[in-house]
Amino acid sequence: MAGRVTERTANWRLFGGGGMLAGGLLWLIALIAAAAGAGGPITGWLTTIGFLLLGASGFFLAFGQTGSNGVVGGSVLGKLGFVAFGIGFLLLGLIPLLAAFGTTLPAGTATVGTVLIVIGGIIGAIVTYQKGVARGVARWFFGVPVVLSIVWLLATAGLLAITGNILPLLVALAFTLAGLLFLLNRR
Repeated sequence: MAGRVTERTANWRLFGGGGMLAGGLLWLIALIAAAAGAGGPITGWLTTIGFLLLGASGFFLAFGQTGSNGVVGGSVLGKLGFVAFGIGFLLLGLIPLLAAFGTTLPAGTATVGTVLIVIGGIIGAIVTYQKGVARGVARWFFGVPVVLSIVWLLATAGLLAITGNILPLLVALAFTLAGLLFLLNRR
């Protein structure tokens, strides 16, 4: 049965879910450390690495390690959604990484990255639910960080008056939990 996800080929759980768990956790630790007043370069690097891991997780969730099926099965739309999600987080991770080497990306890159995260996340969450490759809570939970990302985008664009660190903390926590649920998925 070509294209069918089995326990042997469901490596999207390990690489996609594990990458999302690790990336979300690093971002969460950086936000907590920054809120506690322990800012500096360590929190910046934790956030950068976390964003890059979240970006890589999007590709693994789309294609798995083998390049065939991910959490969205054979859906091209779902794969495009998770690729857009991954590119969005990679852009957010590249901004501080390149800045550390004295290079900057064009203005608005962070906004483009966040929009890609939101649009790709919406598509990925819908197709993940529809395809049923993920089981149980993991099948629908990815929608939670996506909804929080929409609020995060609106707040950073100035369309919602939410200030402080609580919203990014909730987004990072939601992505961490989504990664954990993908990682622990039975299929």
